[in-house]
Amino acid sequence: MRKVLSLYVPAATLIGYIFLFAPLVVLVVYAFNAGRSTVIWEGFSLAWFAEALGDRGLRAGLQVSVIVAVASAALATAIGASAALAVVKRPFAGKNLFSTLVIAPLVLPEIVLAVGLLVATVWTGIPLGYGTLIAGHVLVSIPFSFLIVRAAASGLDPRLDEAAADLGANGRQAFLRVTLPLLAPAILSAFLLCAVISFDNFVVSTFVSGVGSTPLPIQIYAALKTGLTPKINALGAMLIAVNVIVILVVMGRYLKTVRKPS
Repeated sequence: MRKVLSLYVPAATLIGYIFLFAPLVVLVVYAFNAGRSTVIWEGFSLAWFAEALGDRGLRAGLQVSVIVAVASAALATAIGASAALAVVKRPFAGKNLFSTLVIAPLVLPEIVLAVGLLVATVWTGIPLGYGTLIAGHVLVSIPFSFLIVRAAASGLDPRLDEAAADLGANGRQAFLRVTLPLLAPAILSAFLLCAVISFDNFVVSTFVSGVGSTPLPIQIYAALKTGLTPKINALGAMLIAVNVIVILVVMGRYLKTVRKPS
């Protein structure tokens, strides 16, 4: 039985990795296909990368997605982190209800949130555009930043604030010099996760984007209606490369911090 289990765990792990990464490998490989097919290899070419970079619609969608991702991630992280610190550090009536309301978007279907936001937008007369797009992405991202920062804040020693106060620090100084540096990794993680969630969001974006603020996922979906070509593969390959570079940079800085002698 031990032998079977010792073989089962590595095999299941390998199958899981194959299931997760095989589609990405296929996508990247066919980005270099010389023909228009995404299933039949016709030779090596970089032409689709040039075509993807020269597509004005995809470039405009990428610009919108980056702007909205950064703005919504910053707002969602600030709101979620503030709510998490209030829940962890301040006793107040209805704390459990407040926490439940903050994470409620996690258990509600995104299409329900999107329709509700669209109805509210039309009712108030607010035009669809960057504002509604950022608001929708913030709404679905706040629970993630709240949970990440709350978990990190719950692990902090409450005596740190008392020690800072004993050394003459007021509440603002204790937060800026003690609490915030300790929570910085969690806040950065929350920001990056919220940015990824915003960048990939399709459902909410479909309902609340306006003319001139169409994000990349909707641009790609519109392009698929006219036929799937390796141009989309090339765009996906470039986005994967950017993600890998960001991960390597972050991991490199983290490893340097860990290996730094005390």
